[in-house]
Amino acid sequence: MTRKNQAGFTLIEVMFASVASMAILAPAIAVMFKSFDWYAEIQSAIALNREARQAMDVIGNGARLSVNGHDGKPDLYGIRGRNSPPGGPLRTNYVLQYQSNGLTVNGDSIASLTITCSAANQPLPDCPSKDNKRTVSGWIGDDASLSNSRSAASRTVEVTVTITDPFQAQRAVNAGSATQSYRTSFTLNRDVSDP
Repeated sequence: MTRKNQAGFTLIEVMFASVASMAILAPAIAVMFKSFDWYAEIQSAIALNREARQAMDVIGNGARLSVNGHDGKPDLYGIRGRNSPPGGPLRTNYVLQYQSNGLTVNGDSIASLTITCSAANQPLPDCPSKDNKRTVSGWIGDDASLSNSRSAASRTVEVTVTITDPFQAQRAVNAGSATQSYRTSFTLNRDVSDP
C-alpha cells in the first residue's frame, strides 16, 4: 500500500498556517477592541454636548412650567429674562437645579451610582482626595459658575458649566475625557426687579 495518493496537510504545514493566521488576526483583534474604546469616547462626547446644551438652555432661556410662579405666570426666567444673576448653587447631587420666579426645574437625572475618587479632581472635578466616594445622580460635574466681573455695564453674565459623564468617568482609562467645561455669556434683559 502506497501513501503517495493520500491528500491532506502535514503537521508542519498546519503549524505554519496557524502562526500566519495569528499574525494577521492579532492586530485586527487589537484594532477591534480599541474601536470599542473609541466608540465609548465618542458616545461620551455626544452625551456631554447634549447635557451642556440642555443646561445652558435652561440657565439662559429658562423654562415654562405647568404651575404659576410669584408673578402669576408659569415662566421660570433664565438669565436673559432676569434683572440679576441667580444666586446660590445650581446643582443638587450633580443634577442641575435652577430656580426663578418661585419655581424650580431639574435637569436630567440618572439612577444614583457611587464613584470612588482616584485622586484630587479625578474622576470627578470635585473629588477632594483618593478613596473618597461620591454619589452621583446627574451630569453636572461641578457647580455652575456665574460671573459678571467682565460684564458690559453689569448687564452680561459669564456662565461656566462643567459636565461629567458619570458612566464614562468610572470606567475610562483617561477620566479627563469624561469631563468638559462649557462657557458662554448671557445678557440680563429685565429692567424691573426679578419676581
